[in-house]
Amino acid sequence: MLALFLRVYHLGQFSLFSDERSSVLLGVANTNQGGMGELMRPDKTFTPADFWAPRGIKSWLDADARGDVSGNSLVHDMMLKLFAWLFGKGDAAMRSVSVLFNMLTIWIMFRWARQFVKSNVWTLAIVFFAAIEPFFVIYSQQARNYATSLFFATASNYLFWLLVIKKDGQLNNNKKYLLLWVLSSIGALFSTYLTALALVGQFIYMAVFVRDRSIWLRMTLHMCLMVIPFISWFIWGPARYFMDFQANAAEQLITYIQKNGEIPGWLEFASPSNLFKRTISIFSDHFFWTNDLYAKHGFKIGTVLLVCFIFLLFKWIKSLDRSSRGVYLLGVIQIVLPSVFLFAAAVNAGTTSGFFLRYACFGLPFGIFISVGIFDYMLKQAIWYRIFACIFLLAQTYQLVSLFVPLYSDQHQKYTFSVGRGPNPYPMIAAAIQSTYQAGDTVVYPSSKANLLDSKYLRNLVIDPLDAQNVNLYLNETDSFIQRVDPFMQDSVLIKKANGKVLVIFDFKKGKYRY
Repeated sequence: MLALFLRVYHLGQFSLFSDERSSVLLGVANTNQGGMGELMRPDKTFTPADFWAPRGIKSWLDADARGDVSGNSLVHDMMLKLFAWLFGKGDAAMRSVSVLFNMLTIWIMFRWARQFVKSNVWTLAIVFFAAIEPFFVIYSQQARNYATSLFFATASNYLFWLLVIKKDGQLNNNKKYLLLWVLSSIGALFSTYLTALALVGQFIYMAVFVRDRSIWLRMTLHMCLMVIPFISWFIWGPARYFMDFQANAAEQLITYIQKNGEIPGWLEFASPSNLFKRTISIFSDHFFWTNDLYAKHGFKIGTVLLVCFIFLLFKWIKSLDRSSRGVYLLGVIQIVLPSVFLFAAAVNAGTTSGFFLRYACFGLPFGIFISVGIFDYMLKQAIWYRIFACIFLLAQTYQLVSLFVPLYSDQHQKYTFSVGRGPNPYPMIAAAIQSTYQAGDTVVYPSSKANLLDSKYLRNLVIDPLDAQNVNLYLNETDSFIQRVDPFMQDSVLIKKANGKVLVIFDFKKGKYRY
């Protein structure tokens, strides 16, 4: 109940921000931000019916291709569409997809812990740590795909553990587990391509610790079942554009930094110093005991504390019997591998724009398992270690809760830059149009032409249709309002009456309300 409360409290109070709106436009309306320039040309008018008109599979694939590399995914987009159909397109409904998948992730962790911890107290401790994990709480309140991909990756790892590790080298022939492993792994791959690293991590574990040929044969054959649709998606589906879009994005970002300088904490050169800081932050945030210490005490002290923790981690794992180590060794692989891959990708791109925990979050459940296991280990040591562990537990609990409490008032919080938002303006604009519009009127939208990062896809746009897109998302496909985009107006949504009178429906105040 605590976990659910933390995730739904004030869920829809503050507006979707730009990345969330991108997800909702793609998932619900099958279009990208700025992707309807032809329909909304300044010399044309259009209606909500035009906006919602089917545009064919080719148009949908193109939209999905452009969104596939920016925190969206096929599975998540399909869930957004389902939730919009079931519950409406309100902000809370759209974010509920992430709430659902994060709660399911905690449920899997609970089932998993009961099978290898074998202690109700420590199982509940794992659930508690997961309930207050800042990454879980904050991304549960975003209409993005990170909670979705984390769920499927966790399910895949859990089923892999049941099949290969639980019986200590003996294959679990449960056909239901094999089928669920394949399905959850496919779900992971179609939640974000980076989850392929979770599957690579599973086979690295097998390469190091499994020698039974029957296990290798069975798992490899079933892996082919998940690889076939994934490779097909890259050959014939939207993913065939993936590498081109990645290369274009990398070029765009490095060019922006060279012209305008770094944006601290987000867009920085991949210098040794920046790479070092980002690496320390990602590894530290995987564990309850080191989370955010680098921010509180500085990176030098944070690094020393992380190194001490890693030393304690390996000392603890070494103390475990072989049958108990498996889940934790798999966890170490799933924490290290994505982080190393993102480090290499950042070096190759020249920027740290993709070097964040959200892209390497598949090891977070293991970080919680390890954190609880180390606490159990500390409580078996001398009295002074036990006292220190308990005091540090209370202090760190307070510290982690303080990281996500600002979420509920939209103040500065970990993992996101959006602050100071009010309610979503676009549903309010749509409602005002529906109540004010009369036959013969024309709705006029602004064209902000915002192109912060100088995207080559936006440079030559005659108009920016984003405001019109976001309003039409909340209009009905049966509405027949005549609308157009004014290429010279930047902030006001107007209704021009048939008698020449002009009504200002909303003003974005130079972008203040474009969250």
